[in-house]
Amino acid sequence: MKIKLILMLFVPALLVGNMAYSQSKMSAKSVKITVSGNSTMHKWSSNVTKSTFAGDFSIVDGDFKKINSALVKMEVTSMKSHQDSDLMDERTHKTLKSEKYPQITYEYFSTLSADSKGDLSTIKVNGNLNIAGVSKPTELILKITNLSNGDVQIRGSRKILMSNHGIKPPSFMAGAIKVDDEIEITFDIILKKINNVNI
Repeated sequence: MKIKLILMLFVPALLVGNMAYSQSKMSAKSVKITVSGNSTMHKWSSNVTKSTFAGDFSIVDGDFKKINSALVKMEVTSMKSHQDSDLMDERTHKTLKSEKYPQITYEYFSTLSADSKGDLSTIKVNGNLNIAGVSKPTELILKITNLSNGDVQIRGSRKILMSNHGIKPPSFMAGAIKVDDEIEITFDIILKKINNVNI
C-alpha cells in the first residue's frame, strides 16, 4: 500500500465520500539507535540498547495523513560502545550526565513539509530534543516506508553539537585525546499498530 504523507491543515476536508478516517496508536516493534562521533584518536560509536517509542497518527483508507504525536525515550546508561569498552561506556554516560538525567528524549511538535514518491515518503518534522536536561528545537528528516506486513519503518539521522545542550566534549590523557563537539544520531525504527479508533 502506497504511503501518502500530506500535511493536513483541515481534518474535516477528509471526511468525504466513503473514506474511513481513524486514529492509530503505534508502538515500537524494534528500535535501532546509534550515537557516533570522532576524536583526535579515532571514530567512535555506541548503540542505544534500551529505548521506547509511542505515537498517534491520523489515517485515511489505510494511508498516513498526519502525525498527531510521537515521543522517543532513550536510556543513557543503555548506550554500549561498538568496541565493547566498559571504560568508554562509563565516560559516555558521565559526559551525558546520566545520573541526573537518565534519559534522552525527542518529542514531535509539528510537520514542516512532506513528499511522497512511490513507496517512500519523506517528511520534515520539528520537535524538542532533550539531552542532559537541556531542550532544543530540532528538525528531523524522516524516511518512512509502509511495509507489506502492515508495519511502518522510520529511518533518519541528525548531527548535533553537544555544546548546544550544555555538554563539554570530554578530553583524556591530559588533553592529548579530545572528542569532537559534533555527534550524529542515526535511527531505524519499526512500528506496529496497537489499535484503531474510527472517527
